[in-house]
Amino acid sequence: ALRPGSCLYFTLWVVLLSIFLDNGTHGAPKSCTISLLDKVPEKGEPIYLRTGKNGSMSGLEISGPFTRIEIGESLAIFCPGDEQQLKTIKCGADFDLTKYACTGSTTTETVETQEACGGGGKWYKVGFPLPTGDFHTIYRTCFDKVKLTPLYSFHVLNGKAVGYHVKQIRSGFRTSKGIYGKVRINELYKTHISRFKKVFGSGQKFFRKPLHYLARGHLSPEVDFTFGTEQHATEIYINTAPQFQSINQGNWLRVENHVRNLAKLLQDSVLVVTGILGVLKLKNSRAEQEIYLGDRVIPVPIVFWKAVFYPKKAEAIVFVGSNNPHENIFNPGCRGVCTEAGFGDAQHPKQNFANHSIGLTVCCNVVDFVKGTNVILPEELNYKNYKKLLKLPGNINKDDTVHRKRPRA
Repeated sequence: ALRPGSCLYFTLWVVLLSIFLDNGTHGAPKSCTISLLDKVPEKGEPIYLRTGKNGSMSGLEISGPFTRIEIGESLAIFCPGDEQQLKTIKCGADFDLTKYACTGSTTTETVETQEACGGGGKWYKVGFPLPTGDFHTIYRTCFDKVKLTPLYSFHVLNGKAVGYHVKQIRSGFRTSKGIYGKVRINELYKTHISRFKKVFGSGQKFFRKPLHYLARGHLSPEVDFTFGTEQHATEIYINTAPQFQSINQGNWLRVENHVRNLAKLLQDSVLVVTGILGVLKLKNSRAEQEIYLGDRVIPVPIVFWKAVFYPKKAEAIVFVGSNNPHENIFNPGCRGVCTEAGFGDAQHPKQNFANHSIGLTVCCNVVDFVKGTNVILPEELNYKNYKKLLKLPGNINKDDTVHRKRPRA
């Protein structure tokens, strides 16, 4: 018999459960409503999946503080590994989710596909293998294995879940098996200031602490995801690119907050693609050089960009940001529409997208952006259908609604 709290290498609990019942209009229960986030165990958080009537499994998307599970559906709770156990708890029974915890690791896997993307990359899926034989993808990264750089990452942001994520302590970035070879990317981040002093001179001002050093800039950010297992899945190097810390915790963080706030106000899911462009070149009296963390690998980009698509209304917007805090001139390759979309500096008093030291930032129409940059977006998005600009709903100022201070990268 399976004891709550025990966990084999591959443990699966399928739970028909509820804390509260929705009886509908005729007295018979129609669904189960669970308060999930305050029931997640502090240690050993498992993976939560919704199982359909046909046995299919998909990632559980919460819908606020309470999440409804329809009768006939169930909540699957499992720990990755080699074996399987099954326990069923009927809807309405006393239930303590904190007892269902993993004793082993729930580290995600990175799976290389043979599907080309981005004009030089291949898709990598980040997630977990399921007992059905399928793979639960948390997000995908289009990665160039020659230059050891992501071109972009692609994920779904659930607007109903914004503000209800499980708070987790960052566990540290890790590599993915078989990708970086002998390149010690963690050491390259740690030692880049001393290495660039040898290039630009000991008095150089490009790279220095506390703010002008290269941080591990997330593409798909951790706070866009609900559960700790999902958040930790973003902490891998193929989902990062070198970004100046002043920008990482400056205007780029504000862009991420804008996107979460936008999804929250829509109360719907949006598709988010976050990428990089170009190789930054720096020049002083001693040297002029393109900047890479390694030997012509892991380029420091000129641009970080984030495209947000709302399929329900065929609307989209792209935020384009400079990755050079030392230069006050920036050509994003597209016409700025921040004010038109509701993201202008005048509409958000705490914001200064025109401050180059924290990252010059503009907003663009996605069709204009693609024409100006030649970015090859994921095929399934079909960007030409997104001619309408995605705007902040209402004439309101809620730029700090879902703000979160970023830990140092």
